[in-house]
Amino acid sequence: MAPVGRFPPDSTVSAAAQRALMAGSVPRAAARRDPTSRAIASALRGAALGWLGPAEREWIERIERRRRELVSGEALAALAGAPSGDWTTSSTRTIRALRDGCRWTTMPPVWGRFLMRLIRELAPRSCLELGTGFGFSAAYQAAALELNGAGRLITLEAQPGAAEVAVQGLFALGLSEQVEVRIGPIAETLDEALESSSPVDYVLADADHTEEATMEHFAAMLPHVLPGSVVVFDDINWTEGMRRAWHAIARHRSVSRALGLGRVGVAVIAAPRA
Repeated sequence: MAPVGRFPPDSTVSAAAQRALMAGSVPRAAARRDPTSRAIASALRGAALGWLGPAEREWIERIERRRRELVSGEALAALAGAPSGDWTTSSTRTIRALRDGCRWTTMPPVWGRFLMRLIRELAPRSCLELGTGFGFSAAYQAAALELNGAGRLITLEAQPGAAEVAVQGLFALGLSEQVEVRIGPIAETLDEALESSSPVDYVLADADHTEEATMEHFAAMLPHVLPGSVVVFDDINWTEGMRRAWHAIARHRSVSRALGLGRVGVAVIAAPRA
């Protein structure tokens, strides 16, 4: 049973059920005919039905191979400073924590495919991610930028250990040119990242999953995000606070359209009002 006040994480929901939810959301996304809505609908359709090109499938396999390597513990052993087969108690605890985090807290492959398809459809140039984690969502987004032939992602991570895993993974995948990982508390790195990447036309907010932080991050990004741009919020149903934050964002005067997709929420930024 999920803790009181929380909703089950995606680890309890099958990939097939998540794909069905995506497919069921396509008519809502396609109800409007503006380019951004069409892009969202196409991304949902592609991720749900597996309508992916050969190059996209190749990138997916490479990224998921990296995930399997981390879960196996061999790559994490090196990061923890323990030779394979000779792990100290301290290193074993570190490896177990990293492996559990890799298994349960990273964005699942089905949603990684959605992010990849979304960026492929939107073709953003200036992208920002709040919450790098172990770098899997960054890898999916960066792979899409590489396939598009343009665009760059700045991703922010508060935990140095997770950032190290992400940096090494992105380098191993050959995606370090598309991504810049910045380390430090989001409250200290967000403003500078927004200034240096402004105007921003795509954001993934996946950092501090609290109502207060989510609303603060949203308010900070608004002056720097172009009209028609997309902001994706992860874990909108994780807690009651996150549900309140998402409902407030969906009703915000700066949002022209909001689409709740179970795990994630997609907000389209409106043109400024006169």
